[in-house]
Amino acid sequence: MQEDAADKTQQLQNFQSDDLLEKLKLLNYEKHLLREYKLKPLSRFYFVKATNPGEQFFMFTLICWWLCRKLGKEMERPQEYDDPNTVIAKIMQILEEIDVPVDFTPNKLIRGAGPICLMVLDVLATQALKVTQVNYQRLHIAQEEEFVGDYLEDNAEIILEKLEDEQNAGALSDDSDLELEAHNFKQLNWLNRQKRSMGELPAGTTDELNARLSDQQEWRLELERVLPQLKVFVKADARDWRTHISQMETLNTSIANVAETTQAQLKKLHSEFTFSLEKIESREKHLNNEFQQLIQQYKELSIELSTVQYAQTQLQDESEKQMNQLSEVMAEQELKKQEMERRGQVMSDGSSVQQIKKAIVKLKDDIAQLNLEVALLVHAYDQETVRQALDPTDQANN
Repeated sequence: MQEDAADKTQQLQNFQSDDLLEKLKLLNYEKHLLREYKLKPLSRFYFVKATNPGEQFFMFTLICWWLCRKLGKEMERPQEYDDPNTVIAKIMQILEEIDVPVDFTPNKLIRGAGPICLMVLDVLATQALKVTQVNYQRLHIAQEEEFVGDYLEDNAEIILEKLEDEQNAGALSDDSDLELEAHNFKQLNWLNRQKRSMGELPAGTTDELNARLSDQQEWRLELERVLPQLKVFVKADARDWRTHISQMETLNTSIANVAETTQAQLKKLHSEFTFSLEKIESREKHLNNEFQQLIQQYKELSIELSTVQYAQTQLQDESEKQMNQLSEVMAEQELKKQEMERRGQVMSDGSSVQQIKKAIVKLKDDIAQLNLEVALLVHAYDQETVRQALDPTDQANN
């Protein structure tokens, strides 16, 4: 069941690819796209499977760009080394603008082939056909004209051979002379009617012949006289299988004749190419042997250069870190300097001294007030102590 489903899916994709190519041909993509940008023609199943993702993705984006131009959508022509994500995002944006549901991930378009790519190209090609308004016409098969002259010319030998055979048979059998004369006379009348219809004989020629051919001897003399002029033509049908066979035999003979010289030339070219390839291969080996030491030195120098470049990169990173730390220290120093300047300015100003003096005077006043309050509290406490000491003595006297 799974194999049947896979076969059906493959057949459906093949049909979609074939239909897509037909739509592109209706849009004349071979002239306006392939020839203009010098591209190779596409096969019928080019976008079915991903065989060369880079080339297929570039061709896919280029056809999408061409179809979008047909739809009147502005899009920059994609280049072979453009960012695939950017190009795919632009294509999906155009699909959304023409109300095409985009229910797939952009990664499926990067491969440049598959059912999603076929669907996108088919939708754009269908919309382009609607915009360009391609008209379809019924297939018209032209009827071949019938020429009586061709009919008579192609088969001139048939009736003449029959007449000669019948004439020879008549000389062998006297009993069949009358029947042969009657048959030949009918054939002659038929040929005369054909020639008269073509304008080669006047209208009264048949009547004169009927009057003259009264006996066998006169008829034979007349037949011998007009026999070289008799021509019977039968129309050759171009669709007849015999014609095709003769054409095939002729073409086969011409191909066989041409193939001999062509094969000789191809063998000569093959030998020349083989010799050239062997010469190139030997020259390549010689160059490899000569430059082997230089190549080894180049490899060593390349490795040393890579090591030095890596060390340089590390030093650059370390230098950048030190520079960042230096910048931070310089910024902190600048802040400290500004703080010191602000404090020095505040200390050099006399207003702060006056504020200190005022604060000292205020503190002295507060201290004097507190001393007074303390003295009052001590006095009150002493009075209370004296009063408590006198109260027991008064009670004892009483």
